[in-house]
Amino acid sequence: MVLYSLIPIVLWGAALYVGYRRLYLSPISHIPVPKLAAVTRLSVHLHLLPLQHIQSLGSSLIPSSYEAYYDLWLGGQYTFKIIALHKENGPIIRISLWEIHVADPDFYEVVYASSASGHRRDKYDWFTKGFGLDNAVFATPGHDLHRLRRSALAPYFSMTSVRRLQPLLEERVNKLLERSEGFRDSGEVLNTSCAYAAFTNDSDCVIIDTEAPDFDPSYRDASYFGSTAGNYLKAFSSGYGLICSAKTSTYPTFLLDHAPPNSKLQEVLAHIQSITSGHNDSHQDLSHPTIFHTILDCKLPDLEKRDSRLSDDAQVLTMAGTLTTAWVFEVTTFHLLSNPSILSALKAELSTAIPSPNDIGAVPLPILESLPYLYAVMKKGFRLTYGVSCRLARSDPDNTIPFTDEVTGKAYIIPPGTPINMTSVQIYHDESLFPDSWTFRPERWLDPSSKALEKYLVSFTAGSRQCLGINLAYCELYLGLSAI
Repeated sequence: MVLYSLIPIVLWGAALYVGYRRLYLSPISHIPVPKLAAVTRLSVHLHLLPLQHIQSLGSSLIPSSYEAYYDLWLGGQYTFKIIALHKENGPIIRISLWEIHVADPDFYEVVYASSASGHRRDKYDWFTKGFGLDNAVFATPGHDLHRLRRSALAPYFSMTSVRRLQPLLEERVNKLLERSEGFRDSGEVLNTSCAYAAFTNDSDCVIIDTEAPDFDPSYRDASYFGSTAGNYLKAFSSGYGLICSAKTSTYPTFLLDHAPPNSKLQEVLAHIQSITSGHNDSHQDLSHPTIFHTILDCKLPDLEKRDSRLSDDAQVLTMAGTLTTAWVFEVTTFHLLSNPSILSALKAELSTAIPSPNDIGAVPLPILESLPYLYAVMKKGFRLTYGVSCRLARSDPDNTIPFTDEVTGKAYIIPPGTPINMTSVQIYHDESLFPDSWTFRPERWLDPSSKALEKYLVSFTAGSRQCLGINLAYCELYLGLSAI
């Protein structure tokens, strides 16, 4: 009985000891931090508490600390809470047991270093595992394995390769225009979200060769599920695989509106298997190489060519390439229709490059790339859609990284292996860089001084892990936006 009564004391003592170690003995304990963020995430439990219990713990304590509270309970708000924490604590803060977040835009090129810098950069596997596609290039934590996997994909996303795809992308543009004209003539409302997602998905499938029907929202919905489920899957360690294998009736309540795209996962895997088995030889009749036929012929180890790994890459390429670029189209279209003077200025410039309706969708990319106002409109679209709106962590597995607070002069040493985060939303709404940052004003990018702002356009991140699809996205936008 005496021993039994000591159990609570022992447990509380252990908890206090662990809390003390994490607060004061951690290698990053010198970084400013809301105390409870450094002690524990309490990822699963906090958002289940009644709101009055959370409030009773102190509004300056719990809400400022727990990622799960902001991303699950409040719906993806932790990004904005981190921005608020920086205003209270300075340009470098600790946002969890192991992570640091930096708000200095000029530090971006250090965190997201290029291969030419000689520094390796790892990803934080706690973040990448939230997508359940661990074998994909995107989700590969280690620098060296990522470099190996990326080397097989990179040639097909080079500017030279993308420009060779222009005739095929023009077919997709013309298909989009034809469908749009049908809505115009009938007077029906065009759902641009579905239309643009169909266009960007079709454009990705030029490379992947897993084409979907026009305006079929299934890939859009699948991509939406994959991008929004991450917050839940990070908090609930059962993982993506378990959820995707479950029947709809067994989903947690918060996932009922985002049913996992099981049919699409199986469709992609079946397509890959048909290629690896030799039953699919459709690439022989194509005028362009497809990624996966060519990967199978490259010098990657056989382990890297297995069906499950290629399937993960296919799903990431489809998901990432569908929603992100389509969202730029959507937001840009909204602002153009909301600002007739901007739309008129864009049309006036385009008329010089596209004098006849018969030329729409068939103007060589170099000509479109030379149009300054079109490029300015696109850059505004990129900036107000962020690319990825949550934080993205990188770590240096080999070296310490110094950081100096330019205001106070205080220096910090970040230990090797520490996940360091930065967020495009914070950079893009830094009023010292982008005054009146929420306004869609392309003229900002026509000023000669705007050249200095180019390095702060980080929608595709930067460095050795920059998004592979940057050239394809620009090509889709140049062709599609000018035609529309």
